[in-house]
Amino acid sequence: MPTPRHPSEAASAGAALPGQSRSVLAPGELASVCAFYELGAVRSVYAFNRGSRQSPKAILETERGKYLIKRRARGRDDPPRVASSHDLQLFLHAAGFPTPAIIGTRHGNNSMAQLDGRVYEVFAFVEGEAFDRTPGPCEDAGRQLARLHALVRDYRPRWPSPAWTPGQHDLVATQLGEIAARGVASRDARRLREVFDRLRPALAGSAESQMLHADWHPGNMVFRGGTVAAVLDFDGARLGPVLLDIASGSLQFSMTRVGVNPDDWPDGLDAHRFAAFLRGYGPEAIGAGLRSLPAMMGAALVGEVVAPVAATGTFAGRDPGPFLRMVCRKTAWLIENASKLESLAKRSARAG
Repeated sequence: MPTPRHPSEAASAGAALPGQSRSVLAPGELASVCAFYELGAVRSVYAFNRGSRQSPKAILETERGKYLIKRRARGRDDPPRVASSHDLQLFLHAAGFPTPAIIGTRHGNNSMAQLDGRVYEVFAFVEGEAFDRTPGPCEDAGRQLARLHALVRDYRPRWPSPAWTPGQHDLVATQLGEIAARGVASRDARRLREVFDRLRPALAGSAESQMLHADWHPGNMVFRGGTVAAVLDFDGARLGPVLLDIASGSLQFSMTRVGVNPDDWPDGLDAHRFAAFLRGYGPEAIGAGLRSLPAMMGAALVGEVVAPVAATGTFAGRDPGPFLRMVCRKTAWLIENASKLESLAKRSARAG
């Protein structure tokens, strides 16, 4: 089993690579990273265009197996933070939780390689399917999240780990003000700020913190036969209340969308998938937090869109207006239907 080490101990090299790209793994870069590992003779290699565009990945098929090579995105590539997330993944993998095996380097069995100031990871590739938007995988995703939370309840990271605080809601409000002042979709940003202020009184207060996945959505999972075969991308793992993960999962697994224009997406969520996810997690385990869940779902949706718009003025390179309007409509719907969602969650517990 590879070892997460202090960055001074991790495999590293300092030579700059000509032609290195920030969005893809260039051939020379890939070869230099592979030199840190014993992966066997390469049979094929191709880009793997899933997940963050700032974190390029490639699939390597060799005589020894199939591997995923990943360069950490800037902002999530601080070596101690990477070591912390690796330690968590290794802990979960040893406990039988479905996380892909981390491949260690040939010298020192390190869980990461450092090259030209960037951090790289290699995982065993897990074959499977994408989310089919049916209730079955939603229920198992909820079940696996509950299992993860139970496994790490008493786990404490050995390296400093990011921590969520209620002050992050204040940051979102500030970012909305900055977007409005900048003149980029100003009217949409102001309307969203009004809706966001409506849900803030219902947001959960302080709660006991533990390690979270912090990005629990279908794109970070591999499915097989209607169940979760692997949970991916622990890059954002942090300390915080479990309701953050539950809210993110409830939202992402029940989101409704039609076509590519967010202005066309329905306001509501898919009730069957929402109930299935919470049935898998066990609403009784959430307890009083169910009352705050719709507001936390809204806050998760607002934060997901507002942060990149505040940073870049776009959302994934696109006009932010339709996305801000979509978030505004969906968040208002969550506020207006909070009591119905709470009742649906309780009924799903009785049906489980």
